[in-house]
Amino acid sequence: MIRAMDVHEDLNAMQEMLESAEPLFSEHNQISVTCRPGATEPLTDAIGWLPEGVAEADYSEITAPFVGTAVERLLLNLPFAFGRTRLMRMRPKSCLSVHADPTRRYHYAITTNPGCYIVGVNDDTGTFHHIPADGQLYEMDAHKTHTAMNSGKRDRVHLVICPADPTRPKDAEPIGRKNDPC
Repeated sequence: MIRAMDVHEDLNAMQEMLESAEPLFSEHNQISVTCRPGATEPLTDAIGWLPEGVAEADYSEITAPFVGTAVERLLLNLPFAFGRTRLMRMRPKSCLSVHADPTRRYHYAITTNPGCYIVGVNDDTGTFHHIPADGQLYEMDAHKTHTAMNSGKRDRVHLVICPADPTRPKDAEPIGRKNDPC
């Protein structure tokens, strides 16, 4: 579900960028790193689920706080075209709903702790994956059902990049939150 890529960026520069961006987090715990051209609220344009009729590729502009930073350098040097990109903060002792996404996700861990996992959910079992803050980009098969959790005592912040290419594999699971029959 998770594989390391041969894509690196200076972790110290990313952590310095995060320190200056920290006040921009809203109650949604996300900041839009990219936005759609002409967005009236560029720093919140990319948060949450995609609006109906909007594609990941529509988020083609890097928002002002990230121009000239290590984030922009990483995005411009990717081996694929980037789309919607966000800084995503996960507070301690929190977990996302179980879901599947419309595209792959690429994670760059800026801050993490040993209690942070992405959990691949398959029937009644889960496979735990920890993405280290090591300056490397990780590809995630987010078409598969999964969740994320932070069971630690410190925030986890990942730069999460969606590719502009909307291609879905034949074995992709239905997009959206999964209903729990319990």
